[in-house]
Amino acid sequence: MSREIRYERDLMHVYMVLPASGGPADYRHGMILENRIPGFLPVRMRQRNGEEEYLYDISSQVSLEEYLEHRPLSAGFLRQLAFTVCRLPEALRDFLLSEESLVLEPETIFYREDRGQFLLCLYPDGKQEVKENLRALMKYLMEKADPEDASCGALCYELYGRLQKENFCLSEFQAVLEENAAKDAPKEPEKKKRAKQFFAGRRNSGIMKPVRREA
Repeated sequence: MSREIRYERDLMHVYMVLPASGGPADYRHGMILENRIPGFLPVRMRQRNGEEEYLYDISSQVSLEEYLEHRPLSAGFLRQLAFTVCRLPEALRDFLLSEESLVLEPETIFYREDRGQFLLCLYPDGKQEVKENLRALMKYLMEKADPEDASCGALCYELYGRLQKENFCLSEFQAVLEENAAKDAPKEPEKKKRAKQFFAGRRNSGIMKPVRREA
């Protein structure tokens, strides 16, 4: 995204500020500004010095870029982020929107740690290339992967590999994530047999025989 990002703070909130394009607005503009869409940052428009700007409320949240400056990327965190991205197109379709309004950059993806929740940025004037943005995001994440977490590196490369397909769609990410989660799921330990069942089985197999007492 070539537009300059600024940040502002007032007594109660912190905002990420993006400039408006100034071009003609279409139906997406009203959809994004007039609705609170689940999974996305709340946004409103204002006029300042004769120019229009979008204000995104990022209070109590940290950007992905800032979060990963202080800790390595883990497989669990990556999986949660990727699952979030996969689920968002369904939410967008409910508001007649497509992924072209979705900005997928480290500084526009936010995480609320106390809720374990990601919120992404919808840009009313945007026509984003989702595949190219995802490819750039995955390259960034591969550089941030924890070198001691082999499963994180493997998941990064698997997701990035899917992006090389000509007819890529986000459902392929979903399939990779489901396979990865199944591999990492803890196996249920075998239930211990009760003592009576154990000894009964050994008697039946002839290993243990009851001793007869003579009268």
